[in-house]
Amino acid sequence: MELKNIHTFIKVAEFENFTKASNELGYAQSTVTMQIQQLENELQANLFERNGKRIRLSSAGQEFLKYAYQISKYESMALDHFHRTEEPEGHLNIGIMETVASSEYRNLFFTFMEKYPKITLHIEVATTLKAMEDLDKGVFDLIFLLDKPIARADWKTARTFPADISFFCSSAHPLAGQKDVPLERLLQEHFVLTEKGCNYRQVFENDLAAARQNLECTMEIGHASFIINAVARQLGIGLLPLFTLKEALQRQEISLIEVKDYQIRLAIQVIYNTQRRVSLPLQVFLNELEHFYPLE
Repeated sequence: MELKNIHTFIKVAEFENFTKASNELGYAQSTVTMQIQQLENELQANLFERNGKRIRLSSAGQEFLKYAYQISKYESMALDHFHRTEEPEGHLNIGIMETVASSEYRNLFFTFMEKYPKITLHIEVATTLKAMEDLDKGVFDLIFLLDKPIARADWKTARTFPADISFFCSSAHPLAGQKDVPLERLLQEHFVLTEKGCNYRQVFENDLAAARQNLECTMEIGHASFIINAVARQLGIGLLPLFTLKEALQRQEISLIEVKDYQIRLAIQVIYNTQRRVSLPLQVFLNELEHFYPLE
């Protein structure tokens, strides 16, 4: 059983598509097809169910995928062990939400790069759904999510940071600095929000729907600094994680609004896939993560 065939099988299983797998691996599609056929002959089992151009794992394929991940994981661990140098080096692919990347959490990456210059970081801003999908596919080694607690048997949460989601307005707005503002009063204002489907916006809209209430969003964009600037210019009320607002609050461009009997709290979760190898760059990053504490 050849390792390259196992690697190919993993990619086809993750993409559920021979063409995408061949493009990812840099093989001709005929090569990918041949490698899968070789595996199926060796295992005496059909690993995929084929329906025209669409494929999906068979029950045997689902069972073999667990072994394939372990084989690939231990192969990589062995290579890491014998190729290890005194100074850690290699590549680390990270998926992160835009609000996290544009906050004080960026200092974690800056400090890491200064300490380990031979490790190359590829950091991609991604939606929650894409980050989770690409962690499963092995595109990302690690992801930073801002969501309600996520639990999966094949994932491990390395760190969790509680995150308050806050309403805010221009420092010149009549609601600036007010406490115990009724939610009904807040909903009389226009909102500048992230795109629909964003976790904390979704939580807020779900709560409003349950209470049979609505908001009026006059602008939406998936960019935290854009929203902060728009709110500072009195174009609406904003809703963002508190950690993204600290610099604007210090400059007194915006002000928090404390809503009576209503609070949204999520968590930044740093997650990796335990089915895949923990490479040396990933292990080093996880070690640094243990000692990282955002500024209060």
